[in-house]
Amino acid sequence: MFNNYFKIAWRNLLRNRAFSAINIVGLAIGLASCMLISLYVLDELSFDRYNEKADRIVRVIFKGTMQGGKMNEAHVMAPTAQALKDDYPEVQSATRLRQGGFPKVIIGDKQYTEDPMAFVDNNFFDVFTLPLIKGNAKNALSEPNTVIVTRKLAEKYFGTEDVIGKLITFKGSDIAYKITGVIEQVPRNSHFSYELFVSMTGLEESRSTSWMQSEYFTYLLLREDVDYKKLEAKLPQTVEKYMGPQLQKAMGVTL
Repeated sequence: MFNNYFKIAWRNLLRNRAFSAINIVGLAIGLASCMLISLYVLDELSFDRYNEKADRIVRVIFKGTMQGGKMNEAHVMAPTAQALKDDYPEVQSATRLRQGGFPKVIIGDKQYTEDPMAFVDNNFFDVFTLPLIKGNAKNALSEPNTVIVTRKLAEKYFGTEDVIGKLITFKGSDIAYKITGVIEQVPRNSHFSYELFVSMTGLEESRSTSWMQSEYFTYLLLREDVDYKKLEAKLPQTVEKYMGPQLQKAMGVTL
């Protein structure tokens, strides 16, 4: 029975070759497009899901209108993290990341090509699931001038040597940074990708109380069962409380 159906279908295809070719090519393109779109969507949805606390991590963004111009910034002001942690019990932890560019690393008389670097708070590795394979995540970045590197960079700089306690410097700076931890590579499906994580403690501007400069990506770890939309609805009062007076003083702008 099946053979007969197959023969009839094959004869019809041969009898109407042009029409059959159009249908087959169209079906193939449709299926291929559907598969590609599905793979793209799955890849997008997988971003940052490697974090064990992914459902409780949110990033703070700044939206507003000033003198007719709209602002939509992914990075916010230095004191934002601590202010939100202090003012809202819904926030279990707050941490920051500041981009550090692509500095050249100098070790002894050797100079290495640029690798992406970021300044982060000491609790950064408590919020994000980037386990240290060497060092202690609780205090690795608690002191200034300390740095966590990826395994890839550790091997690039020191080969098979134990890198904990080793010193590196960046071109143009006399400060020596001590390696206090090593992580595996940041997962590909992460919205950030860095090879060096330097302690924010040594960055003086990170302690600024100014709400006029926005350089810090700020993340909140919410307590369990917290609706982030309800917290989001409260944030305008934070802007009014902290940023409003500084804006009015500096620019004469009323929020």
